Amino acid sequence: MKDIKINDFQLNILLNKDNKADYDLMLNNVYCPTCKTMCEEGIKIEENYLTSINDIMVKGTCNKCKGTVVRIIEFGEDKDFNKRAKEFRKAVS
Repeated sequence: MKDIKINDFQLNILLNKDNKADYDLMLNNVYCPTCKTMCEEGIKIEENYLTSINDIMVKGTCNKCKGTVVRIIEFGEDKDFNKRAKEFRKAVS
């Protein structure tokens, strides 16, 4: 399987209410390798990907320094999410 770039609409289909809460929480805990600290001013999301192991990878920029950041949100172990992700993969292939 390969990583699939997903838009906001597709992300909302994949995430249930609990997943969305986890997604938002994780985006408040992104490390910036340029600032060498957590992104205290948040991040600007540029792209979301469904990874090959059905996690969500968020690519963006630090709002403070504009450095590139990446955050993996581990949803692949969640049975319900994994099922939705497999169905999504079938639908887009």
